[in-house]
Amino acid sequence: MSQQSSTQENPFFAGPWRRKGEASYWPQQASRSKDQDHVVIGGVRLNLNEVLNEDFLAPKKTTELAETFRAAKPFPHLVMEGLFSPQLLELIHADFDNLGWSNWIHYDNCHELKRGSMPNTRFGTAAQLYFSTIYSGPFLNFLSRVTGIQGLITDPEFHGGGLHEIPQGGKFSMHVDFNQHRVTGLANRLVLITYLNKDWLPSYGAALEFWDFETRERKVSIEPMFGRTALFYQSSRSLHGHPDPVNAPKGRTRRSATAYFYSNGRTDEVATQCHATLFPTPVLRSRHDRILNAAKYLLPPVVIDAGRKLKGLLRKG
Repeated sequence: MSQQSSTQENPFFAGPWRRKGEASYWPQQASRSKDQDHVVIGGVRLNLNEVLNEDFLAPKKTTELAETFRAAKPFPHLVMEGLFSPQLLELIHADFDNLGWSNWIHYDNCHELKRGSMPNTRFGTAAQLYFSTIYSGPFLNFLSRVTGIQGLITDPEFHGGGLHEIPQGGKFSMHVDFNQHRVTGLANRLVLITYLNKDWLPSYGAALEFWDFETRERKVSIEPMFGRTALFYQSSRSLHGHPDPVNAPKGRTRRSATAYFYSNGRTDEVATQCHATLFPTPVLRSRHDRILNAAKYLLPPVVIDAGRKLKGLLRKG
């Protein structure tokens, strides 16, 4: 990463968070210099005060978003367009191609065909800038004001989060996410997903769906369009997924950046025993799939992934 800044320290990485008038919560120029604080990634200049669209953080806008989020059915959620810099998202999309095989966890069973970045993966500069932004104090404050959930806690190791990619024919059956962080035991409260797929058409499939938990009926369908960000509440009834497989031309994949947010306990529902991802909608599974699904939450990801690689090599032999 090449970086230039004004005469003072770059406020994104080192300096204080500053207000812009009374309604902004994002860092601004550290001086009145004509040269704004910025980074250069892959030859592309990004002004740091344009990484996040500050209009969303204004008090009036935040109040509107909070009303929309809390009234949404079948569970609280929000869809935002243009929350992040398009240039940044283009660079994140390119970051996928720079990760090696060992940086990915591969899922291949009757419920899911996809891959996600390993915990503690060293992301490219663009992806790291994105995650640093959404895990910052001002953004956490924004999420708390929108959702009403106080004391949100991030996961910088990205267990379950990070970069996600769905190949041709890939899917993720309707499910309820894990309810606790696998290491810290913190309660899973929110998930934020930003999509990176330019010119994605409905015919390409893989829309994110929200279903009513009782009736098992689809209530919301969100196309994974470039620049679209979905935020939704996590509970034992937040049934979601993209069961419609990817069917994009020329081998295109579905890419997104995902982050979970936690709290130290919760009072909004009765505490339940810690569980991994649950698939309430019945799908015929082989004994092998059942064992693999259980093992991936008991064994280190590197062991599971090594087993899959060995299986593939044996098949080729």
